[in-house]
Amino acid sequence: MINDHRNLSRIQNKKLVLQQLFNNAETSRAEIARQLNLNKSTVSSIYDELNEDGFIEGVRQGESTSSGGRKPHLVCLNRNYGYVASFNIGTSYMASMFNYLNGEIIQYNRKPIEKFDILNIMQIIKEEIKKLQQVDSTQHGLLAIAFSIHGIVFNNKIIDSPFLALQGIDLEEYFSKEFNVPVVLENEANLSAVFEQDFGTNQATHDLITISIHRGIGVGIIAGHNLYRGYRGMAGEIGRSLMTNDLDSGSRQLVKVESLCSEDSIIRQVMNAKNLTEITSEDLVKLYREDDQVKQILNHAAQLIAEVSYNAIVSYGPEKIYFNSTLFEDLPVMYEMVRDRLVELGIFSPIQMIKGSRMTSLLGASSLAIHRALGLDDYLLHFRWPKEVKNIN
Repeated sequence: MINDHRNLSRIQNKKLVLQQLFNNAETSRAEIARQLNLNKSTVSSIYDELNEDGFIEGVRQGESTSSGGRKPHLVCLNRNYGYVASFNIGTSYMASMFNYLNGEIIQYNRKPIEKFDILNIMQIIKEEIKKLQQVDSTQHGLLAIAFSIHGIVFNNKIIDSPFLALQGIDLEEYFSKEFNVPVVLENEANLSAVFEQDFGTNQATHDLITISIHRGIGVGIIAGHNLYRGYRGMAGEIGRSLMTNDLDSGSRQLVKVESLCSEDSIIRQVMNAKNLTEITSEDLVKLYREDDQVKQILNHAAQLIAEVSYNAIVSYGPEKIYFNSTLFEDLPVMYEMVRDRLVELGIFSPIQMIKGSRMTSLLGASSLAIHRALGLDDYLLHFRWPKEVKNIN
């Protein structure tokens, strides 16, 4: 029993030391011992073990203290220990990202999927991974894989995805066997919330939500620094909530929110109004500026988004609110209408829009993959904010 207790204590201390290495641009044995309030000999023993395993990279010689003594050897987590791969399967595209163990981006790619079939998509993913493996120079190569899923995910399984027919395939089982690494699956909106927490410039915010508006509408919820998924992963599915739709006949019907004001729904309404078979984001921006009918469609959608967002905000009570939408990025005036309406309705929590939203769920996925690769699932890790993403008031 005593040995078991000592082993558990050492495992816990090793994880804490690894967390310190990750969370500091540079640190030393003495500083780690001070931060963790651990015996220096305990930290030195764990340090030597992590160094032997390849987790530690030397940075520089530090300055000695005012009382003199040996200059500290400053170190950080070795980013070249290995890398993780993340994939976001959209409705007509696939985005991929590869990150070093410290979260630094190695490569980001987004490509259209000509044949939207799960077997074809899986083959593309395998090719992307193997392509990087051929040029990889890290010590241990691929460490973990993560998937951003547009649908409900629970216990690493896709419970429901209206946009992706899985044909009974278990992505976790297949890719973990194929590449012999852990595989993580998570909802896209949840991953945007993970991004805001883990890549935040300061992580003093304990409770936040991200509202993602894409083909559907979802909320990612961080409560007490933890991702809140709800029963069977159903928390935050606000696009499936019901809203009254007034019909031209004067009657009313209940419809899902996302059928009225998701990005796909808005684009479909514009195409129907203008008898178009396809439309680009540039076309949509031009039509909004020049066509009163299109402006009316988008302004109405902004009001509906504000209403459903208000209900989510008062339900979850976040300290901060973030909107994740490429439509808002293309048409900032829509975000401004939503933000201003929320303020009118009495929302006082800070509201921001994520610029660079195409990358946030992948960055959140890379965070979960790195947590899993390090065995630090329940530990708070501080990632460096990427230059590709900004938050706008």
